[in-house]
Amino acid sequence: MQLEVKEKPLLTFAVVAMNQERFIREAVEAALAQTYSPLEIILSDDCSQDKTFEIMCEMAKAYRGPHRIVLNRNPVRRSIGGHVNRVMEVSQGELILAAAGDDISLPQRTRATYEAWESTGRKATSIHSKIFQIDEDGNSIDEIFKNEVIACTDRLVEQPAKPMHYVQTLEPLIYGCAHAFSRKLYQVFGNLPDEVIHEDNALGFRSILAGKVLFINEPLVKYRIHGNNVYIRSYKARMNLKTLESQEERVRRAYRYREIMYRTFQVDLKTARERALVANTEFEQMTKEAARLEERLSLMGKFLESGFVSKCKILSKLWREGLSSQERYDLIKRLPPRGVLLRFMLARAYAATAFNRSA
Repeated sequence: MQLEVKEKPLLTFAVVAMNQERFIREAVEAALAQTYSPLEIILSDDCSQDKTFEIMCEMAKAYRGPHRIVLNRNPVRRSIGGHVNRVMEVSQGELILAAAGDDISLPQRTRATYEAWESTGRKATSIHSKIFQIDEDGNSIDEIFKNEVIACTDRLVEQPAKPMHYVQTLEPLIYGCAHAFSRKLYQVFGNLPDEVIHEDNALGFRSILAGKVLFINEPLVKYRIHGNNVYIRSYKARMNLKTLESQEERVRRAYRYREIMYRTFQVDLKTARERALVANTEFEQMTKEAARLEERLSLMGKFLESGFVSKCKILSKLWREGLSSQERYDLIKRLPPRGVLLRFMLARAYAATAFNRSA
């Protein structure tokens, strides 16, 4: 049995956090409870202004288990892409399991991921799993994020995809909160741009180009849905102008983040061509499509910052190039000046609340 443990590769379980003192203790406890060994646990803080890093240090000092603990605190804010790059610098594991400071991984997550990886002959470069979805107090909630692959009955599902299909659809959907990825992706493509926010999409695309994507049809992470999630919008009624303004700012950031993502795709495509991972014709087609989508998102961002006349011109151009029904709705409702829009949304929220109370 001892020989078997020695033969297993070192894996990395990285808890990355920023201003998550309310949830970080549970995230770290979950990391320390992982049943796989040998395992290094990276506790990394992105320049938090609260007690997140202090709690990490306290828990690392008190830990007496088998895992190796590495503490890191970025002296300046690195954002998600830069933070993942830093984790790669301080870690040594062949496979890196990413964990956010507000989520909870089940104790068997690392072991299950390792076994799935071994089943592919260690060829899988992105491995993700089904998730539980919980509220900020840890209570189970109805699914907001859904993945169609969970309808199948197989426990392990290889998810082949053509690179062009991924550029156009971002499918297969990879749950970033339950993502593990191979160090090979960094060895082939290098660091992510520091400003990348959609690191799961960026690393997923690298796997489509140079590896394999594997889905574990078993929930291994409790993903916390709350108002500070990068990707989540609140489904609760907005009852004041301040929260409505925050909501609109998140929309602006979302366009910006996706614009950066498609720009990152183009950089990685150049590397893929240089390493003969894609043919020249495929490279040209995918680069053109990624550039088109980047430009479309840039226009959407400019739309939000423009006056009514400019908005109409931008919308006309976007309409000709093709928009989904949801994108058309999101832009059309934002044609009025921002102040008018926010007050209309506030009035609608009050009306909805009044109607629910009277029903």
